[in-house]
Amino acid sequence: MALQQGPAATAVHDTIAAIAREAAYDRSVGDSAWSDFWNAVARLLQKIAAFFRGSAAGRHVTEVVVALIVAGIIIHFIISAIAARNSDAPAATGAAGTRAADAWSEAERLAAAGAFTDAAHALLAALLAGFARRGEVRLHSSKTAGDYARELARKGSPARTAFQQFRRRYDAVIFGSGSCTAGDYAELLRDATPMLSRGAAS
Repeated sequence: MALQQGPAATAVHDTIAAIAREAAYDRSVGDSAWSDFWNAVARLLQKIAAFFRGSAAGRHVTEVVVALIVAGIIIHFIISAIAARNSDAPAATGAAGTRAADAWSEAERLAAAGAFTDAAHALLAALLAGFARRGEVRLHSSKTAGDYARELARKGSPARTAFQQFRRRYDAVIFGSGSCTAGDYAELLRDATPMLSRGAAS
């Protein structure tokens, strides 16, 4: 079920999208670079085939060379993926932690201004960013709070029970009455604070 529409009401989706855009999640390679690489491989294979043309032994040599090239490419990608994951993980963790702190601060600011519905959205965004920083969920803007609750349960997160309580109250407020009162927000904040504090300490 989608969140209410409006600039501030999309805080959860915006936070998730911002985290997903961090460099640690970017594994794209330029089309031109790929094209140049494969063109070079094709030229090399053509030269080898031309050198051994008409020779039965040459055909076997060509097959071995092709197999070695393919194996080398596979090994290269495996090593690169491992190195990228190891080097980027701290950056992703720091970015998600910053997003969680920013969302919590935004929730406090919005609540102080009396915008309790928007503050509730920001509070959920802060929780999700904290879970992502600890590797307890994978963020995606299409997921609902219920999806994240089930993901926390599958992974045996210590926050699964507390988040389930927060999620039920959040859904009842946002999708039930459609707006969050000061009292509703106070209860959501009471549910969320132990999880947010745990995130800040970890």
